[in-house]
Amino acid sequence: MMKKVQMIGVEPSGKGLNTPDHAATMSKGTQGVIHGFSCYLLQDSECEPLPVYSIASGLDYPGVGPQHSYLKDIKRVQYESATDKECLDAFMDLSRHEGIIPALESAHAVAYAMKLPSTLDKDKHILINLTGRGDKDIDFVAKRLNLE
Repeated sequence: MMKKVQMIGVEPSGKGLNTPDHAATMSKGTQGVIHGFSCYLLQDSECEPLPVYSIASGLDYPGVGPQHSYLKDIKRVQYESATDKECLDAFMDLSRHEGIIPALESAHAVAYAMKLPSTLDKDKHILINLTGRGDKDIDFVAKRLNLE
C-alpha cells in the first residue's frame, strides 16, 4: 500500500493578502503568460504583470514556474502563505532553537509548518525543504528587528 504524502507550498503574503504588498501568485494570481510560458501570474486587467512585494528577494516575482501551476491545477500541492511577521518570527525561532539560519525564502515554509503540529495526529511527520542559507539575510533581519 502506497502512503500519500501531503505537499504544501508556502508563498509570501507580505503585508497581507488584502493589500497590494504581497507576491502570493498561487493564492491571488490568474492564468497568464510571462517570459514565454503559461503560469499563474499576478496581472492587471490588460494582462500586464503587477508590481509585487516580498520580504524575501527570491520570492519577489509576479509569476510562478509552470511546474507549480500544473501541481496546483491537478490539486497535488496545497498552496498557503506566510506574512512578513510570521516569516521573521520563524527565521528567529529556527535560528535560536536549532542553530539553523534559514534563508528568508525558506522561513516562509518554516512559519507555516510551525502552525501544523496542533492540527496533525501524533504519528504524522513534517519535512521542510530549506532551500538556502540565511547568512545572506542576517544584516537585513537585524535592521528590520532593530537588533543592531
